Amino acid sequence: MAQVMVNFRMDEDLKKHMEQACKEMGLSMTAAFTIFAAKVSREKRIPFEITAQPHAAADCLRQRAREDAASALQRRQERLEELCGDIRRTLTAIHTAIPASITGLTMERIRLLCGDELKEKTAEAAKSAGALFSGRNAGALQNRDLGVLDEYLDGLSAIAQQLQEVERALIPAMKSRRDGDSGGFEPCEQALAAASQEFDALAPVLERFLHSAASGAHAVRARLRKAAAAVETGYVLAALDNLEGLVLRQYDSLEERTRVRVEADYLQTLELTLRELSQAEREAGDVGGKAALCLRAVNVLLQVVSEGSQARREWTDRSLEAEVEALERLAAMRGDAAGSVKPEG
Repeated sequence: MAQVMVNFRMDEDLKKHMEQACKEMGLSMTAAFTIFAAKVSREKRIPFEITAQPHAAADCLRQRAREDAASALQRRQERLEELCGDIRRTLTAIHTAIPASITGLTMERIRLLCGDELKEKTAEAAKSAGALFSGRNAGALQNRDLGVLDEYLDGLSAIAQQLQEVERALIPAMKSRRDGDSGGFEPCEQALAAASQEFDALAPVLERFLHSAASGAHAVRARLRKAAAAVETGYVLAALDNLEGLVLRQYDSLEERTRVRVEADYLQTLELTLRELSQAEREAGDVGGKAALCLRAVNVLLQVVSEGSQARREWTDRSLEAEVEALERLAAMRGDAAGSVKPEG
């Protein structure tokens, strides 16, 4: 990526205080402003404060991670409950609108579908939703593939729309019918029967979600959060947060071979450096050097993900390979060599 020079003025004392604060966090001013600019660009707001109190930063980021996961599940729970409610209301509207004067096998089948069969299947879906999102399952659901749950919700939404179309067509037709014959209502009966079959096809999807594991971007995010769970260095956590945002936006659009490289090589190296940083924090070791290696590993992952989705516009193969080779050398020389590396300004 092309580099540009940014110049601006600030009070001399403010600059000295800023440099001192960055030094305490193991950052250069350039690195600090780059992290800040990346967050502002992505979130369109003043997003966070980099502090010399790593425990506070770590607690804040971990809490936000838990809230993000809970929020994603809550949105899906609300959508599922809303869809079940819409389906129940549509079925009730159709069933109560059927006049007793219209008889025949077709209308009896419509009564049975709306009053019993489809209502029972909707009730079963609502019951399954209640069990799915019960408190004891909350933690386990965060490790499931939400894409499968979205597939289930999309199927339920299609059923809701199909039933609403039947309601719009059937109720006016019944009101305008003057004789007791149910002839002409066969398309509505067929649509309701098809909706019942679609309900049956959705049950295995929900079962597949319950036995799924997070995949793609969500799996990578889960690995990042697990690896960072014991880390307390605030600016490393901020860099990981930036990486997580890029992964969620672009990871699933990468080529398969790029995803394999990320998960088998680069992400594994980052996990190792984060474990070493955590150990250094616990043992009062070389936190600065280990943190610098973590930042280098994060930088490589940022480049790989960006290179995979925006190749010629952002990164050249030559600069990427040079950075990868540097990381591989550093990973092979962990210890004194890692301690000599400083965050790049």
